[in-house]
Amino acid sequence: MLVAGLGYRHDRLARQIQSERAVTEQLRQAAYHDSLTGLGNRHALSEDVERIIRCRTGKSPPVALLLFDLDRFKYINDTMGHAAGDLVLKVLAERFKTYCKPGQRVYRLGGDEFVLLWESAPGTKTISSFCDGLSAFVFRPVESPAGLIETAGSIGFAVTDDRVVTLSELLKRADLALYHAKDKTGSTHCFFTHEMEDNHRHRQQMEAEMREGIAAGAFHLDYQPVVKTSTLSVSGFTVRLRWSRSEEEDLAQEDFMALAEASGLILPLGKWMLERALTDAGGWADKADITLPVSAIQLRDPAFAQSVLDALERTGFEPGRLILDVESNATRTEAAIVLANLEKLREKGIKIAVSELAASIAGLSMVRAFPVDRVRLDFSGIRSLAGETRLVQMLTLFLQLASTVETPVILTGVDSEEDLKSACAAGAEQVQGAYTGTRLSTLHASRFSKPVKDQAQTAAKAPSVLKIA
Repeated sequence: MLVAGLGYRHDRLARQIQSERAVTEQLRQAAYHDSLTGLGNRHALSEDVERIIRCRTGKSPPVALLLFDLDRFKYINDTMGHAAGDLVLKVLAERFKTYCKPGQRVYRLGGDEFVLLWESAPGTKTISSFCDGLSAFVFRPVESPAGLIETAGSIGFAVTDDRVVTLSELLKRADLALYHAKDKTGSTHCFFTHEMEDNHRHRQQMEAEMREGIAAGAFHLDYQPVVKTSTLSVSGFTVRLRWSRSEEEDLAQEDFMALAEASGLILPLGKWMLERALTDAGGWADKADITLPVSAIQLRDPAFAQSVLDALERTGFEPGRLILDVESNATRTEAAIVLANLEKLREKGIKIAVSELAASIAGLSMVRAFPVDRVRLDFSGIRSLAGETRLVQMLTLFLQLASTVETPVILTGVDSEEDLKSACAAGAEQVQGAYTGTRLSTLHASRFSKPVKDQAQTAAKAPSVLKIA
């Protein structure tokens, strides 16, 4: 009996220990693995990187970290539902694991971000070739009950060196490389360089100064005249943003607009530009049109069209005098929202212009991808394509093509008398550039109605300061 009792208690204790071990293993599994894909999570990645770096010596081969980011994942979730998004993540996770080789492990950081950790990594050329193969294998369509879901993604990768001692530092480098990769088209990859780090610090500083400049009223509007070639009289104005970054530095719009878009500062700047321009031009006696540049980021806001209509109502500006200048690739993402905004604005009489077109027939034909009332063609772009000998011939071709789709053209970048002669010879009806108008302030734009030959006496170089409300 005593032996039997001891045996029973031993078995019960063994079962209890086994149960506790199972619970512990379940807790560890939950703590170190992603519940959706079963991949290791950030905690697992952190422990693995810490272990690898701790065991490295001066002669150890480098460790590579590849950071993956899916394209259009938010769009998949928003249009097809979260079940479709989860399916894409699980399928892609399996593909990542299948493609991995010994010494490689895949983790999911959360959302649509994955990491591949590569011990004893080879040189960058080999890693680059691996990324090409990985992208081709992983970023393929995913079958779902709703049909095939197209997938794409970008990869940023970095390798350890003497200055990298933590996961956060390695991830930061890979993230900077990923940022550059996403600027390219399609499924691409990019390797971290120290130049990226320097550029990142510069962008951070410039972004901070831009925020301060918005609050301090350091941004101004210039109005560049659009001129009719038949009469050399002004038919309207294009609004340009300028930043007085310091007493010594005055930046044109193209010098900071990319950063404004990347940082999201284009949203408050764009709102201010609209309000300020409508207020200024509303008091002009000649009722000239104004062309205002609009970022694709602004157009992706479902409330954008209504905000423009509200601004028109507040300022009393006639909708028919407002032309919004839109980039030709504005519908590349969130196309449904962009098109809805453009349609709503056109219904109220606002005109849409398209610019940034590639100097090609295919590029010009793309303007019909969304409703367009004007085309802004860059003179220098056509010159670089055609050369001086075929410049007028090529320009004539573009103007005739635009005429067939009943779209008026404004030829920009007309910077010399020869440019103007070529534009007139090709049949351009409206031109804009350094030759047809110097920078105008708010005050003098309202008085600007003389022919182009008299503009030097009319235009003032010092614009008034306009604070952002």
